[in-house]
Amino acid sequence: MVRPLLSTEPGSDSRRHDRANGPVTDTVPVAVPVPDPEDAVPVPARRAAHALVIMALEVVDRKRTPRNTRGAFPPHLIEMLGTVARGGVPGRALGVARIYRLHIHPADPGGADSSGAPGSPGGGGRDYEVCATYARGPRLFAVAARIRVTDTGATCTALRLV
Repeated sequence: MVRPLLSTEPGSDSRRHDRANGPVTDTVPVAVPVPDPEDAVPVPARRAAHALVIMALEVVDRKRTPRNTRGAFPPHLIEMLGTVARGGVPGRALGVARIYRLHIHPADPGGADSSGAPGSPGGGGRDYEVCATYARGPRLFAVAARIRVTDTGATCTALRLV
């Protein structure tokens, strides 16, 4: 069970002190941004994003062959990943790629599900933008992607390794 963390922000009843005049009573409560529930990213989309980034890094590290990613990546991205794996990626000598941090956001916040884009499995779905950092030894590198999540699975539609 996941429990929310306690707030570290001062409450609205907290008071500031002025050394010369004592407590200041005109404090303004600190507004803590709360994510809009409609913009929340569902767990299956987060899992899909994590799996797709790991899959791409495994191809680049030559732990997985590019053809084992069919269905997850379109043909042009499979070819790109194979080319990068053969030609070498910066920092490969530093070690194996490990995901450091991953962020995912709806590509169209508040937008409704799209109706059947060409080539998308299962018809409609929702697009998400993914950015992640991964570590190789002491250095960090970045990945940017756009994924499409449908009822039948997820597909990476754009990918950039930096």
